[in-house]
Amino acid sequence: MKIVRSPQIEPAAIQAIARGGLSGIGPCDALWDGDRLLLATSSLTLHGRLYDAAIEVMTSQDGGATFLPPHTLLTSAANNGYPVTLPCIRKLAGGGWRMWFTAFTQWVPEAQPKPDARYCIRSARSEDAEFWTVDPSPAILRAPGEAGLARPTVLEGSGGFEMWFSARGPYSQADPGLRRYRLGYARSRDGAQWRREDERQGFCSSPAPDDWDGQMQCYPFVLRLTDGRQVMFYCGNGYGEAGFGWATREPEGWNQKDDGRGDQDE
Repeated sequence: MKIVRSPQIEPAAIQAIARGGLSGIGPCDALWDGDRLLLATSSLTLHGRLYDAAIEVMTSQDGGATFLPPHTLLTSAANNGYPVTLPCIRKLAGGGWRMWFTAFTQWVPEAQPKPDARYCIRSARSEDAEFWTVDPSPAILRAPGEAGLARPTVLEGSGGFEMWFSARGPYSQADPGLRRYRLGYARSRDGAQWRREDERQGFCSSPAPDDWDGQMQCYPFVLRLTDGRQVMFYCGNGYGEAGFGWATREPEGWNQKDDGRGDQDE
């Protein structure tokens, strides 16, 4: 693994932020649709101490050299007025499209040091990747003691669908550790109804408490390589402040983990 191009500002995103009065455009999920490169992302707008978020897509016809301005796919209107963010979009093997995303359900403005939120994972479907219908029931609900489920990433295989995501507890001044994300896992046959199986997600070389990812593992992104192996990129302690790294998955499980220096030059 190596970084092949240094980070650069995307003009289409900067122009969209200026024109729309946005606070920013969030993390992207990249996928190919023929010769077209799609970046599924989120736009953010501040409203006092709270914020709104919508799901956007940016497209490129030249392999990512240039992008068209963001086009809105879903807004908070599709989620009872609460923000929608962090999408994962996949073109299905049998035709059509699926999207999984973080869906807010509640704000807790009195929480400290900043407002807390409650969110789950919802899904939507589309025939053309332009017009989306949100499924009425959440894809994955929070378990007891959880406050948020975020950043779903999905792979489709012969046996159905697999999803990895981040799960955390609420803000707590008495126990700040509750806020730390951990990785969750779920399986589905149709991409709409999911069964959590968190006990099946783990690393063969588990991180030590003082490792870069010993306190937190979050925001996963899983992809399949051409040789059949799978790679999970994920952020470590401090929501990625300590770096990001990857693990490779063989048939027996996630059995290789890097040293957490994915944020360095190489």
